[in-house]
Amino acid sequence: MLQLTNRTHVRRALACTLLDRLAASAPTEGGRPGQVVSLEGVAHLDYLLGLLDALTVLGVVEQLDDGLAARVPTPLAGWTLRLLSDLVDTGQPLQSDWRSPGIGDARLLGRPAALLAALDERRHELLPGAAPVREVEASVALITRCEEPGALRFLLAYDETARAWQLPGGRRELHDATARDTLLRELGEELGLGPLREPDDLELQRLPSLVETRPSPTYGLRTRTRFSPFLVTLHRPIPLAERRLRWLREEELRAGRTADGLAVAAEPLLRLLDHGELRLAERLAQ
Repeated sequence: MLQLTNRTHVRRALACTLLDRLAASAPTEGGRPGQVVSLEGVAHLDYLLGLLDALTVLGVVEQLDDGLAARVPTPLAGWTLRLLSDLVDTGQPLQSDWRSPGIGDARLLGRPAALLAALDERRHELLPGAAPVREVEASVALITRCEEPGALRFLLAYDETARAWQLPGGRRELHDATARDTLLRELGEELGLGPLREPDDLELQRLPSLVETRPSPTYGLRTRTRFSPFLVTLHRPIPLAERRLRWLREEELRAGRTADGLAVAAEPLLRLLDHGELRLAERLAQ
């Protein structure tokens, strides 16, 4: 029995090593291309090729060179491999009960994000203190207007993928030299203003950075995001005929819903308002 147990640990360690190596080779959200992983000349080749075949069935790897090499097609596939590595390392099954009747959520495998969310939830049950597999940097804009004294409104943009109103801005990409560059690029795209230059088109005032860990509305899995918020003063009119832009009241932000029932995700702004570090609302209303 001891020998069998030792072999199990060895196989598990081999599986985790392969999963981690593949995950590290995946392309990133920021634009870094993926790398090919070769199994040429490695020990325990037959076992690892069997694992690779199983991962190919899941679609998280693509085999090359007669199966002796593989690449990970997307960042989502890379995160899935990271989650699988942690789950394999626990030695516990992904599904703990195969006796319960009922089909449950039949859409689990319909979208990659649904599978990611399910894997992440199971991982969190088994490893409550595990760090999120997804970490990103993002720049967001605080754009306001005051319709009357004390009645402040905030400009939000609708994210079709997340199905929620969010602060304008977005994830930092590989070619963005700074958080400022990220915001200029994102604002030009989201506000329909084209390329923006500071200070001709707008003024940016950096606010304290924020770090949040929460389930991603886009991908479903826990994500640690470092937000770089900027107070933005625009010198050009915003084309509000664009349906993806809307001025929202603070009450809607706090309720997490617009007046017509659409989801709102503006946690960075709420934290700045609640902490009162810069007495933001009062300053903006002046």
